[in-house]
Amino acid sequence: MRILLVQPGRHRNMIGFSDIIRPEPLVLEILAACLPGHEVEILDLRVEEGLEEKLKSFQPDVVGVTGYTTVVPAMHNVCKLAKSINPRTVTVVGGYHASLMPHDFDRDYVDVITVGEGERIIAELVDAIEHGRSLDKVDGLIYRKDGQQVTTKTRAMIANLDSTPFPARHLAERNHEKYHFHFWSRPALVETARGCPYRCTFCSVWKFHKKICRFKTPERVMSELRQLDREIICFVDDNFLQNIRRSERIYQLIKDEGYQTKYWIQARADSIVRHPEIIEKWASIGLTTILIGFEKFREDELDSLNKSSSVKTNERCMEIMRQYGVEMWGGFIVDPQWTREDFDACIDYVRSMKITFPQFTVLTPLPGTEFYEQMRSQLITDNYEVFDFLHTVLPTRLPIEEFYQNMARLYTTCTLSLSDIRQRIRSGRFPVATLERVRGLLADVTSADAYIRTMGNLKTGASTSSR
Repeated sequence: MRILLVQPGRHRNMIGFSDIIRPEPLVLEILAACLPGHEVEILDLRVEEGLEEKLKSFQPDVVGVTGYTTVVPAMHNVCKLAKSINPRTVTVVGGYHASLMPHDFDRDYVDVITVGEGERIIAELVDAIEHGRSLDKVDGLIYRKDGQQVTTKTRAMIANLDSTPFPARHLAERNHEKYHFHFWSRPALVETARGCPYRCTFCSVWKFHKKICRFKTPERVMSELRQLDREIICFVDDNFLQNIRRSERIYQLIKDEGYQTKYWIQARADSIVRHPEIIEKWASIGLTTILIGFEKFREDELDSLNKSSSVKTNERCMEIMRQYGVEMWGGFIVDPQWTREDFDACIDYVRSMKITFPQFTVLTPLPGTEFYEQMRSQLITDNYEVFDFLHTVLPTRLPIEEFYQNMARLYTTCTLSLSDIRQRIRSGRFPVATLERVRGLLADVTSADAYIRTMGNLKTGASTSSR
């Protein structure tokens, strides 16, 4: 069978972090690897065009599309176009949003919704379609039958992640010069674990993974690394240091084999504070940057997020990072109810901590989370395209224009200056391409007008809908 897997792109008029982060479509590469014996192609609409032409020339039997909340409207458009060109094409949607909010895809042009991890589902689904079998025996589906949605049994989580295939990276190879991750070009994304044991109120990860953590063995991770020749390896686990013994084993395997590249990880501050020695070890083999969700600079606000950490822990973590020369990509959450004084306090704190790249995101109730249900009645918009963590979807205490002026001020006053970046480039810590990417990002996030422009009529508090 011919399978077309589509990575939707964001609206061209939106601002966002894609100037800094535009990695390979790892999820689609993994799903493609689950379909041996079929003709599979990947179309990444973030970096290439031609969906209509591809649908007409490739004539896929199945079109699959995945994405987070902000691209839900684009996912709808892919399915609608596929059906308009060939009504017999089976349209399939999956991913975090589709799994947690499947009713958002209850449309006659969406044939199948996959709920949960897609590897086993996509293989069984395509096999059933190919052989004309009923879909009711495929666990983890919501599918359309006689105009009604039918829900199959819940799909069990994959117990052994080592059994998942290596990504079919060759299917997106033509675009690798267009992919980048933070400072680095041609990154390779590597997943070594899934899930998170913590229960942060704003996060959908633990909800999707049903509060379960699973890990690939260090040997399986090393087997995948051996296949890669990239400028940087980005471990996309939500907390790469969740299992310290495993992280140490991966480090040791890399060191013993002399595998040389640079590394980027995500980690919790408390994991780093409990095991500072792991940062020293990983820094010695090329760890350059860690994304850490510090979230808040005041204890009561941090507690309200159920973060299970503390400001003191965050500050000790920052000391450890500076000690071993690892760059901090520190995440902070901006409350829509902040006053100008709150913004001032945040600026003072972040500048005093000397964080290389602070990232400021607006507190956003992600669909599918308990926080979303709690705040649903207060939403000022149901347009998923602005659930991008840069725009507020909740009422602000400040006038909306002033709120965005202060958002822009955070980036204007706290982000590394272009001269600082040039200095790091000269020292070899950042690649040359960093300058243009950061310049592109700052052009948007330091302009209040850019935020307001993309919100459209939300300046007056009106609601828009894309569903």
